[in-house]
Amino acid sequence: MKIYFVEEMRDGAVVASHSVPALTPFEAAAKATGRTVTLRNGDSEWVRVTDTTERPHRSRHRPTVFEYKAIGRRAT
Repeated sequence: MKIYFVEEMRDGAVVASHSVPALTPFEAAAKATGRTVTLRNGDSEWVRVTDTTERPHRSRHRPTVFEYKAIGRRAT
């Protein structure tokens, strides 16, 4: 299982952050927000997921980042 760094974003600012163990970045976003997630489509409120366990390739200096949008209500 990988560790993902999940940030809840609003208009480009981080409003919450989490370190989440998960099998996929999609699952990490859902666990962190407690909501269903889908791919981001330019929304102002979104979720940024960074793979912290991946080692960047020599040609790529940045880690892999995924963008999602949380939908629905938080799980209780």
